[in-house]
Amino acid sequence: MTFKITTTVRCFLLPDDGNAAKRAILQHLDDPSEIYITAYSFTLVPMVDVLLAHFQAGDPVHLYLDFSQSQGRAEKPQIRRLVDAGVEVTIGTSPKGSAYISHTKGFVCLDRPPACWEGSVNFSQTGFLQVNTAMLFNSQEWANQFVAQFKGLRKFAWQEERDKQLMPSPPPNM
Repeated sequence: MTFKITTTVRCFLLPDDGNAAKRAILQHLDDPSEIYITAYSFTLVPMVDVLLAHFQAGDPVHLYLDFSQSQGRAEKPQIRRLVDAGVEVTIGTSPKGSAYISHTKGFVCLDRPPACWEGSVNFSQTGFLQVNTAMLFNSQEWANQFVAQFKGLRKFAWQEERDKQLMPSPPPNM
């Protein structure tokens, strides 16, 4: 499915814009709202800290992370912190087969209007030092499509890749 959005986009070209991009991510995640994140690499400790604080304050946090994140030396401890705190963390691959990764690096904060992030930069400390791109924008249409894809991925992972899950049972809101 393809779709179009019309919006103003704040663009980041890294590494030159790395610090500004990292600040922008953390600022938007710090707003109280429901959050959906799909990520390949997920080791940015300040990001994990912000998400844990939001979850503890009662804001819904939904994560779909590539299977490699539950296995990696740097990734595993951060993912474990989230799971142990009760944050919804789904581990998966691509619905086209477990040989393929979930490579998206994006999120939606369901503010009004929704804050949306998309880019090639991994959510890691080193991702902001590498040559990457990122875009921050507001779009209800993008948010709707992103959340719909997220929910489809989550359903796939819990039905077809149950053995990869770290949470003891599926999220109640599936």
